[in-house]
Amino acid sequence: MRGGTVEKLNSIMASATPLKDIDEQFLQCCICMEQLKEPKILPCLHRYCQECLKKFAKKEAKKIECVTCRKQHTLPKDGIDGLMTDFNTKNIIEFIQLQDSVIVDPLRSCIHCKKKLKASAFCFRCNDFLCKNCHDFHASSSMFKDHHPQIFSLSEAEAANLTIQKLSSLKEAPRCQAHPGKLSELCCTTCDNLPICMPCTYGKHKGHDLTEVTSLAEIQRGMLSGKVADLMQYKEKAYQMQEEIREAEVELDLNVNREKLKAQEQLEAEEERIRGEIRNTDGELKRKQAELEEGVRAKELLRKKDLEKKIKKLREEYELVCQEERREADSSSKKLREENKRETERLQEGLRVVNDEIRELLTSLKTQKNEQARKIKELSNHFDGIVKRFETVTTTVDCIRAAENDWADVQCIPNVCRAIDLLSEDVKKGNTGLGNLSVVEVRALSSAVTVRRKTSISKDVESVIDMQNVMGDQWRISDIGGNTDGSLAVIGMASHSQTHLTVINMKGDLLHQKVIPVSYPHATRQCNFLTQSQIAFICDSHRLGIYDMRDHSLKSVMMVEEVITNWPNNQQLYSMTTDPANGNIIVGCNSRNVYVFNDQLKRINTITLPPGIGCVHDIAMHDGSLLVYDLSSGKAFAVTVHGTASQVKYGFTKPIIGRRGWRPRSVCTDQNGYVYMIWGKGLFSRRSVMVQYSRDGGQIEMVREVGGNIGSMTSVQTKQGTKLLLYESNQSQLLVYGLV
Repeated sequence: MRGGTVEKLNSIMASATPLKDIDEQFLQCCICMEQLKEPKILPCLHRYCQECLKKFAKKEAKKIECVTCRKQHTLPKDGIDGLMTDFNTKNIIEFIQLQDSVIVDPLRSCIHCKKKLKASAFCFRCNDFLCKNCHDFHASSSMFKDHHPQIFSLSEAEAANLTIQKLSSLKEAPRCQAHPGKLSELCCTTCDNLPICMPCTYGKHKGHDLTEVTSLAEIQRGMLSGKVADLMQYKEKAYQMQEEIREAEVELDLNVNREKLKAQEQLEAEEERIRGEIRNTDGELKRKQAELEEGVRAKELLRKKDLEKKIKKLREEYELVCQEERREADSSSKKLREENKRETERLQEGLRVVNDEIRELLTSLKTQKNEQARKIKELSNHFDGIVKRFETVTTTVDCIRAAENDWADVQCIPNVCRAIDLLSEDVKKGNTGLGNLSVVEVRALSSAVTVRRKTSISKDVESVIDMQNVMGDQWRISDIGGNTDGSLAVIGMASHSQTHLTVINMKGDLLHQKVIPVSYPHATRQCNFLTQSQIAFICDSHRLGIYDMRDHSLKSVMMVEEVITNWPNNQQLYSMTTDPANGNIIVGCNSRNVYVFNDQLKRINTITLPPGIGCVHDIAMHDGSLLVYDLSSGKAFAVTVHGTASQVKYGFTKPIIGRRGWRPRSVCTDQNGYVYMIWGKGLFSRRSVMVQYSRDGGQIEMVREVGGNIGSMTSVQTKQGTKLLLYESNQSQLLVYGLV
């Protein structure tokens, strides 16, 4: 198709085009599927019958959509009637109708002798047929001298070499709109190349720019040649878009199939691992029961030997002791069975959760594929329209160049040039967004099925990341957040009017960096990963946003007052965490209000914290609860997050580390359910303590002094296991501890 169009264009540029080479579809209306009647041409160069357009367009509509390429066009003041008539196409259709009428009925009434004889010629000046005798007289008489150029012998109508140029020469100049009885002699370029007669030059068009039609047509043809040459530069690109779209569709299918296979393999591995854990738990129960039974029997033997000498006196005592020990053993065995049952139920529930999440993941993959395929289809349809417009422009230019009809050219060529400009702009835009259409977002499985084990913190710092090498001396860090792929998000002040969001790996290499303008220079800055590729953040006291690492773009940044209409005047954002399992963002304030947003930054819930909590300085999700550090009381709590009114589940014990002034500063959790909290004294403490709490928060497992001014802490999943990262602000360093 592409090569044929170029060869056809070159052929027409070199010689005149015979009428037999005109494609019948070019003369067909795409609405009624019949030959065009009074053809009107749209700015995209597609032609339709005038009456068909009136039926297709809505009543009193100001715009119309092209049926072929779906391009929207603004109608002139006169509506469909004001659209330009396609004179070249109209001339060709009139000739074809003349030719067909002679073939159907060659006997015609001669305009001179009035006899009904076989028609020999047609005079376009008289607009009627001539018999052979009258044709010869008409062609030789000086009386009809001015008719000679417009007499057409019907024998030529059957010739294969009859060209559009020859047909154009037979037609007389168009009639003046103001004086229909006179032929047009000039073009008024002031009035959009309107054909006018000589009397008009002294009337309505006096003082306008008037041009002789032949010279104006040559200028317009030259301009058309330049526009066509420019357009041909984008021809290959337009056709290449279709191939790129097909490749994107194939890549989308491959990615979806690969992720489905990975999800299935992960499910099978999780099932096998959990079954093994259940078997191990059952074996441990039997072993401990056997040890208890063996201990009881041993004690019974010892008691019997001691009581044989005092059998009568101590029998009752002996029986009582044996019964008590049996009850204790039964009680211990019962506790073991109950603990084993709870653990088994938790693991089975976790397996059900994994199955549900796998089903949700597969459903999400299917939904994403359908959505991406829909967008690819829309893009494909868009470029189908561009290709059709390319072919329409090429065919239109072919006809204009072949006809060399001055009057038609000065009317049509400006519209053709405008259509070429619009088409060139559409092709320059290219396949914007096609790269992301083959990508699917796969949410990680939750940790509900994790078999929890005792976790210890490495005795020494495993490594140190120097943040000055990443950001320089002027930037500051307010918060850090860990990802499941070993990457780390860092946020802080870049200047009084800017916030930086930086992503690094565990070696300190820079992966991403974004600078965001802010309105409040001393505001809170917080961040956390929402998915593996998206980071939720607070960039100042009133703005919340999401950064997408895939295309390095801010997905959205919004003022909370725009979403929450009843936002209190003095309320500010203070803290933030994410719930990746549900795709939610949870935000704390300098009040009892906690707000929950979805991944589109739409508020889905407002939670009121219990009395006694007045300023949420740091928060984290933990086993369906929200861990809250209250700045006003200097205490930490675990609270419920269901509904709108929160309740305290338990409070965290303050470690024995010194006198007054010690407060929590940062909180995080690991995959085994342990809670970690940094305690410090004052805002610029030179001494900090890290505390590990049990899974239920009721017991302190470990207290370790880490030194320096630790302002933020997070956990990160790496190939070497889970790591704890502590930011020491005095030295601008990240201290890395291992969890074993």
